[in-house]
Amino acid sequence: MNPIKLLSIITLFFSVSVCAQTESVINTNNLYGAWNCKLTKVDGESKIAFDIDVNYVRNGSANSFGTLKFDLPEIAELEYSIATSSTWEIKEGYLIETSTETKVVSISHPELDSIINLESMFPQNITESSKILELTSTKLSMELEGDGTAFNCTKLKNKT
Repeated sequence: MNPIKLLSIITLFFSVSVCAQTESVINTNNLYGAWNCKLTKVDGESKIAFDIDVNYVRNGSANSFGTLKFDLPEIAELEYSIATSSTWEIKEGYLIETSTETKVVSISHPELDSIINLESMFPQNITESSKILELTSTKLSMELEGDGTAFNCTKLKNKT
């Protein structure tokens, strides 16, 4: 998989920015809270998969934590733990997020960190957006603005 294409997909996914509905139709209150988002993208024999929990706070901040897996037949299957902090806003039908911090840790092959330093591929203060296709109290469907990839998130139940 082309490294530039891979970086673009990763960056856009973590921007989880959204909206095909108009602002007047989108109930921002539905976004507040914790969501589980999944995305799998295949390019030839290579595959990238995300399984991320994102928490949107009403003060405009967001935090996420999850796994990022690459299945690269010519190299190996790589798994990373990823955590991000960002700010967010909904504007003109899009969820716009700006990264403030990203941490990436290799789970499967830490010995490859000197060759593949994934964390260095995540610049800070990058703003990305995603079109919101649907936002209800339990479902969030979005489309990455860069390549049109659609993905879904489901609301996580509050722990009481």
